[in-house]
Amino acid sequence: MSFSVDFSPHFIQKYDSISEIEQNLIDDFVFHFRAQGLQGFKGKVAPTDNVPQIDPDRIDKIWWAKRHHLFHAHIGYPAWCPSRNPWGTYLTSDFLVHFQKLSPKHIALVDYGSHNPFLIPERKALFKP
Repeated sequence: MSFSVDFSPHFIQKYDSISEIEQNLIDDFVFHFRAQGLQGFKGKVAPTDNVPQIDPDRIDKIWWAKRHHLFHAHIGYPAWCPSRNPWGTYLTSDFLVHFQKLSPKHIALVDYGSHNPFLIPERKALFKP
């Protein structure tokens, strides 16, 4: 089974501006996806349309995330943390990579940043095939 990863120009700019440690953690995610997809990645991977009820722009953010197939994955920077969910078998971290799930076998990395505050990628960040 073949899995592929693309990168938006916005993501490439972000990647070039971060530390080598962060780049290596993102590379680990990319290598994992290319080898076996999202299955079994140790970091939490989730759709970005799970917007808190209290967010005043919740409806717009959900629509945006769904329309552009946005997901995010925790990459372990600055450190891996156990899940706060007692049934969670994944790890979390303060930083994550945002991606578009173009198909089950194809993703495009579009942004990188802190989980707090959680910012949904803007149009300029999106991958345009």
